[in-house]
Amino acid sequence: MDYLEFDLNIVPKQSNLKPIMNNVNEVSSFLTRSFDEGRVFNHKPLIIAFDGYVGADWSIVFKLKEELEKNGISVDLIESIDFFKNSQEIWRTIEPYITVDEHFGRMYKGDLSDLLDENAVVKVKEKIKKSSDNVIICFGYGSSNRMTNTFYDYVFYIDVTHENFIKSVQERNLWFVPKGGLNAQGAADVGMSVQTFKLTRYVYAPLFDKHRRNVLRKMDFYVSANTQQKIIPRPTFDYVMSKLSQQPFKLKPLYIQGPWGGQWIKQKRRIPENYRNCAWAFEAVTSDMSLLVEFGKDVFEVPFDTFLAKNPKYILGERGFNRFGYFFPLRVHYDDSYDGGNMAIQVHPDHSYVQKHFSEKVGQQEAYYIVEAKDNSEVFLGLKDGINLDDFFEDALKSKENRTSLDYQKYVNSFHSKPGDLFLIPSGTVHALGKNQVCLEIGTSYGYTFHIYDYLRPDLNGNLREIHLDHAFSVLNSHLNLNFSPDKLRPTLEAIRVQENGTEYLFERIKEILFEVRRIEFSTLWKDDTFEDFHILTLIKGDKITIQSEDSTNSDITVYNSKTIIVPACFGRYTIQGGQNCVVVKVLVKRSTT
Repeated sequence: MDYLEFDLNIVPKQSNLKPIMNNVNEVSSFLTRSFDEGRVFNHKPLIIAFDGYVGADWSIVFKLKEELEKNGISVDLIESIDFFKNSQEIWRTIEPYITVDEHFGRMYKGDLSDLLDENAVVKVKEKIKKSSDNVIICFGYGSSNRMTNTFYDYVFYIDVTHENFIKSVQERNLWFVPKGGLNAQGAADVGMSVQTFKLTRYVYAPLFDKHRRNVLRKMDFYVSANTQQKIIPRPTFDYVMSKLSQQPFKLKPLYIQGPWGGQWIKQKRRIPENYRNCAWAFEAVTSDMSLLVEFGKDVFEVPFDTFLAKNPKYILGERGFNRFGYFFPLRVHYDDSYDGGNMAIQVHPDHSYVQKHFSEKVGQQEAYYIVEAKDNSEVFLGLKDGINLDDFFEDALKSKENRTSLDYQKYVNSFHSKPGDLFLIPSGTVHALGKNQVCLEIGTSYGYTFHIYDYLRPDLNGNLREIHLDHAFSVLNSHLNLNFSPDKLRPTLEAIRVQENGTEYLFERIKEILFEVRRIEFSTLWKDDTFEDFHILTLIKGDKITIQSEDSTNSDITVYNSKTIIVPACFGRYTIQGGQNCVVVKVLVKRSTT
């Protein structure tokens, strides 16, 4: 990962905060002192929990046991699996949520405590009370649960980045997913198998996201997500998260190859040659990403969802949190087809469709802001006048079943695209980014991509990606007015604010999209205000800009060309300083639905 250019968020070190522990030896010394101090007053064992997210590295527990025993302290280990119902019973509970649909599933709405065996927990607790060991460590997912909340002397939480979470699910399933129990075949979007997508999306993430939020409130130590683990006392962790959530922050970029991926991002970001292409460059696809944090001499990694869970109202604002809860509603990333291929012909569902079919809250709406393009580039958007939707479905079905090409241009409209263009893509609108261009894709988080046609090309693993005609034509048919009015989806620009050094333009809003896109063109200085809504800023033109609060002494935050930063809702008035002829794309949630 040395090829990634990370910009670290810096927080001033405070002398009154408890120090971060850097290795197991330091944890062992701390627990040894705690045991010795407690032994003066009682003869009870020290009881500890190591909880964590899916993919957590539990080796720290075994190393800790070894170190404690070197100090003459006897240690008993208990796995959290002993707290749960048997795997067959758990599988019967969750299996309907991931097999209800061939390609997708339904969000599991319960929590990890639903899977507990209360009698088993009571038995383990009784066993611990009778133990003669000096230290007892319960470790594994769900160690700290509603039945054991007051049971432990210390709770450690081992976090996991989304990237490593996905890798862990690809390598092995949790104990309650039987071998061969889920045989979903095929490739989902962004390089993930359908099986991995279903497990992570509908079961693991909702269960463990909620559990993580619960444990973060009561833990004593946070164990950082990266391989070089940092063990951070909760007061220190809370302080750092609070400070970071009150200033603009950047996320660690994530690059994903794809069957249509291009070469522009590869060259701009100096991605190594073993990447065949870069289809998606995530800038602010928050739930997939993390922050690198520099605190004094320590550097550690925190998943964005953990960061958001600690101070959601600072980041989203009161209004945003009341509307979205622990859900960051927007995403920004690059789609790169420069010297690549066309994106699949596709369509996305609206709020009501995902609520009905997948038990989700937010449908998918998008926009393409064209950053770079060759002369022949085009965006496919909407349906051509006079086409018959039934004929389109039949031809698409024949293409899918017979693996024959589809004359999609007979049905799908297209527009020439050039840098600076914005194309709005409300739910239910057929679309695709054509080859030989780069766009900043702006949209709701997350969503569903229903493929109509993918050119019969294999993905990077040699498999054809899934085609979802029933879902695609259901949502397409319910939004025909938009599909037959594609000119409406090329918004005009209106100057809404003029300052001495520049102008802010608003791309025309439409009621079907919950966000708005603005473009700020300025030289040297621009003044702005969050007005209690978060802003997502991407530097499109100019070498770099510096963002600074007008109301505090927070450190300057620098953003380089093509990079993205999130300005939290609480930041208030701020300035953007840059060179000559800077262009910034600003995205925010629309206050009005009209």
